[in-house]
Amino acid sequence: MVSPTRIGLAGLAVMGQNLALNIAEKGFPISVYNRTTSKVDETVERAKQEGNLPLYGFRDPESFVQSIQKPRVIIMLVKAGAPVDQTIKTLSVYMEKGDCIIDGGNEWYENTERRAQAMAELGLLYLGMGVSGGE
Repeated sequence: MVSPTRIGLAGLAVMGQNLALNIAEKGFPISVYNRTTSKVDETVERAKQEGNLPLYGFRDPESFVQSIQKPRVIIMLVKAGAPVDQTIKTLSVYMEKGDCIIDGGNEWYENTERRAQAMAELGLLYLGMGVSGGE
């Protein structure tokens, strides 16, 4: 196991993959996860090809979350709607009080408020930071 990273990123479509690689290129070790594991493999391979960047891929949500230093910060870039709720549910099971999900999707503000409230009830932080398209 590598040393814990300071940040994680879940969702490795075009924006997520490129953001993760950019963070790693700047010298910040990052853990990455995607529901579709082939995207994890693709991202890890790109990190190797682009200079053995400090990017670490995880195929299961538990090992992904556990790879991040506490308090954990996870950037999430997944498709708006049900995939966001499913990703939160999948990751939050392994998170601890004080950990944070930063949602990079751009979705209706009431969904962001609902998710922030649900996370707060678990002692988790949720920040909506719309940098990606949404519905």
